[in-house]
Amino acid sequence: MFVVSPQTTKIHTVISTLNPPTPEVQTAQNNLIQAAAQSGTVKRFVPSEWGIDYFNNNEHVPLPWKTVKQQAIAELDKYPTLEYTMVYNGYFMDYFGMPHCHSHMLAEIPYVDIAAAKAAIPGSGDDKVTFTYTKDVAKLVRMLVESNDKWPTRTFIAGDMVTFNEIVEAAEQARGLKFDVVHDSLQDLREGKVTEIPAYRPIYDIFPKEFLLQMMAGFGVAMVTGVFAFEGELLNEKHPEVRSTNMRDFIMTHWSGRH
Repeated sequence: MFVVSPQTTKIHTVISTLNPPTPEVQTAQNNLIQAAAQSGTVKRFVPSEWGIDYFNNNEHVPLPWKTVKQQAIAELDKYPTLEYTMVYNGYFMDYFGMPHCHSHMLAEIPYVDIAAAKAAIPGSGDDKVTFTYTKDVAKLVRMLVESNDKWPTRTFIAGDMVTFNEIVEAAEQARGLKFDVVHDSLQDLREGKVTEIPAYRPIYDIFPKEFLLQMMAGFGVAMVTGVFAFEGELLNEKHPEVRSTNMRDFIMTHWSGRH
C-alpha cells in the first residue's frame, strides 16, 4: 500500500496518471486514494481519467475498462473531505505528430496512419472529436491545481474539435499525396470490427492485437455517437492565456515536406 506521511511531506494535491486501466492498476490507485485521504495533508486528488466521461451512456462507451474507471470515483466518494475532479481532454493530439513531435506518450496512433498514408475512419468521418496536446493539458491542469476555486467533479478541456475527414485532408496536404481511406460503419464498430492500419502492428507486444482493436472499435463508437464532442464550460475558456494547439497546424508543423 502507498504511504503518505504528513511528517515527511506537505503534499496538497495528488495527480494520478496510472495506466493501463486494469484491475491491478485500479487496486494501486485505490491504495493511493486511501493513503491521500489518510495523510492529513492531501486535500485534492485528480484520478487517472484523461479522456472521456466514462459515466456516459453505456451503449455509446463500449470500453472494457469503463467499470475500472468508475470504481475510482466510488473510492473517492468514501472520503468527503478529499476534493476531486475528473479531467477529460478527449483524445491526445500527440499521436498525429508522432514520431516527429515532442511527446511522452506511447505511439498508440489511432485511425489515421500519416506515415503510411492510410486511414480507417470511424463512421462517415464528419463527426466532431475533441483532441488536446498533452503539453496544453499540463499547462491547464497546473492552473487548476493552483486555483483556490472549488473544483467541479468534472473538468473538460478541448484543445481543438475537428473531424477525421479534416485530419485526413490536413495530412494529405502536409505530405503532398492522396491517402488510402476506408470507413468503418457504426454497426461494425459496435460488433468490435475495426480495420487494421500499419501503425497498430508495432505495439501489439504491449497491447495484444485483440485488445487494441477492441479498444479502437470502442473509441470509434464513442466518437461517432458524439461522446467526444464536448459541450458546456471548458477549462481552457477560463484561461485564454493558454493558447491551445490547433490540429491542422500541429499536423502541418510535424509532417510538411515529409514524403
